[in-house]
Amino acid sequence: MEQRQDFRALSQNTEVHISDRAGFCTGTLNDFSRSGICITNIPRKIHLNNGCFTIVLSDDHMKFKLKVVERWRAKEGLSTKVGVTIEDIPWDWTEMILRHEPPKSDNAQITH
Repeated sequence: MEQRQDFRALSQNTEVHISDRAGFCTGTLNDFSRSGICITNIPRKIHLNNGCFTIVLSDDHMKFKLKVVERWRAKEGLSTKVGVTIEDIPWDWTEMILRHEPPKSDNAQITH
């Protein structure tokens, strides 16, 4: 679950509208990266279609409809938290993520 390869931007109070085989529900965007999203406060089980479902992210700064693949799921009290990867990442998603990532330092050194 915590095997991050990309920078994760945190989000506050952005709703995630979920469409699956059972209908619609709403969760909360916890964090996001170039290729993945963590969604919390999902009130019911997501019914996958070939491992996928559709989400719509919309707030003052972004509006995206994305097909996602569930990678992990965790129960949190009465709700569920899921981690997903994005299928066919749109270029405008990548541009939005680049605005959230910290600048890379040319002088950065890797220490072991």
